[in-house]
Amino acid sequence: MPTRGDSRGTLLRRTTTGLPIFEPPGEADDLEELDLPKLLLVGSAFYTGLNCCTYPLAVIKTRMQASAVSMGSLEAAGELWRISGIRGFYAGIGPVLLGALPARAGYITALEGTKAFWQARAEAAGVTGPTAAAASNGAAGFGAVLASQTIYTPCDVVTQRVMVASGSGGAAAADASAAHVVRDIWSTSGWSGFYRGFGVTLIAYLPGGSVWWAAYGGARSAASGQQLMPDLAELALAATWASLWTVAVTSPLDVLKTRVQLAPSRVAPPVLTIGRELLRSEGFAGLYRGFLPRWSQASIFSGSVISLYEHLKRICKK
Repeated sequence: MPTRGDSRGTLLRRTTTGLPIFEPPGEADDLEELDLPKLLLVGSAFYTGLNCCTYPLAVIKTRMQASAVSMGSLEAAGELWRISGIRGFYAGIGPVLLGALPARAGYITALEGTKAFWQARAEAAGVTGPTAAAASNGAAGFGAVLASQTIYTPCDVVTQRVMVASGSGGAAAADASAAHVVRDIWSTSGWSGFYRGFGVTLIAYLPGGSVWWAAYGGARSAASGQQLMPDLAELALAATWASLWTVAVTSPLDVLKTRVQLAPSRVAPPVLTIGRELLRSEGFAGLYRGFLPRWSQASIFSGSVISLYEHLKRICKK
């Protein structure tokens, strides 16, 4: 396959899909080589754009999880359209955009910083290759999720309440502004109200983030060592498949998180109590409410990240 070099000696080749990808002769993960402020700006803008594109899927998922009766994706979307029109699919996007930039900046900073730290420790211990890459990337994914969720959870709590209230019609819809929700949470629960469901959120997302980045780092290192670079279509397919399993494992916890965050009581109800009630009324299907829109959103995110994140890092080198 023909290749050509850029000004820095990085090989550029075209995949069978006709799209160019960068294929460096070695690793390009050293934190010292990155223009971190530029990466934070570009990466955060990239993730914010993805959030905007996939936001309607998040709204549908949340409404399915919070509904008093079980409904399918099309039914939930149709009901929202009848009540609120196109605006309903973007209800609560303000807090998301407000929190997305700092949350993604925290994610990228923790990801690259933690990865560089553990890569250095692995090299000092004489551990190299895919094993070291998988371990350092796994630790990086863990740290990245912890950092981003700590920043983003208050925005998530507010957003989900706006999502549900805005599509309810009547007085609830009239009180669906983010400002009203913030005042209501503060008056009833104080600061802790903005972190409802934080524990179950970490339980759901920390293992997934760690495993996803560990698998990605190990595969990338192995491919680099063999002078291989998978086709972008293959990478996207792999990301979709990985997202399927990740969402399948974490969906019950995501449903419980949503129910806890949206509970009207002053004190958050116990997660196990909510889980038992869902199992009793709907069986295991109740723990997988919103599976399809959540998987669709996760697949788009994963495919975009695995295809474009390394390219973003290269254009942000010093």
